[in-house]
Amino acid sequence: MSSSISPAPGAKAPRATHRTRRRIIAWDPGRDTLIALGTLLAFWGCYFAGSALGSWFLVLGILLVGTLIPALTVLRLRGEGWEGLGFTRRFLVTSLIIAAVLGAGSAYQLIVTASELQVQLLPHLLANFLVFWEPLFVFGWLYLRWERAFGWLPAIFLTSVGFALQHVGSVPLPVALSFGMFALVFSIVFAFVRNLAILWPLFYPVASGIGTLQSGLAMGWDDVLSGVLIFVVQLCILFFVARGIVKRTA
Repeated sequence: MSSSISPAPGAKAPRATHRTRRRIIAWDPGRDTLIALGTLLAFWGCYFAGSALGSWFLVLGILLVGTLIPALTVLRLRGEGWEGLGFTRRFLVTSLIIAAVLGAGSAYQLIVTASELQVQLLPHLLANFLVFWEPLFVFGWLYLRWERAFGWLPAIFLTSVGFALQHVGSVPLPVALSFGMFALVFSIVFAFVRNLAILWPLFYPVASGIGTLQSGLAMGWDDVLSGVLIFVVQLCILFFVARGIVKRTA
């Protein structure tokens, strides 16, 4: 297993001067691979505790395991920049166009499903829109770690398995497996561009809205309010981690 060297205090984080060639299958795991595996297992525990003991366990998992650790690892430990978390201008327009098409194509099913279940569509869609932490953690963090270590083909399947595992114990096993199939499709889409814009905000909220309804989870205005708070704190964490890097390298 290869090791990644942490930059010395006050030193500029190393940045790649050229884009590495993407590999179908690879073997180059490092410390970030172990950290990613640890966060997946920890998030599984937080998800289960959140459903069994109280929602605060899930909130802490989102903010600490799903946001702070990935940001520190990618931005500070490895110095990859925002692209290492899926925030990039590469293929941005293409990603937004594809996301808009996929989102529009899925909207009818969301509307019909919400109507059949007599669920208010607007708060349910807004609440799923605010679940930004999920595409960030699953694709911006886990998928990109798996691809760097093992290549893009294994990364697609590892992300699907990990997303199913994340829900085991919190929802019935068939539902968790169906979530894994959702993640398989999302991973294939994401693998083309490695840009989170292809998932969020135009496609993922609609697809997630369908998935949550099919699993019996209807979201209301209370979920929207809590989603806003989590989203704002997430942005603050990302901002302050990035700001800390700027101060250290100035």
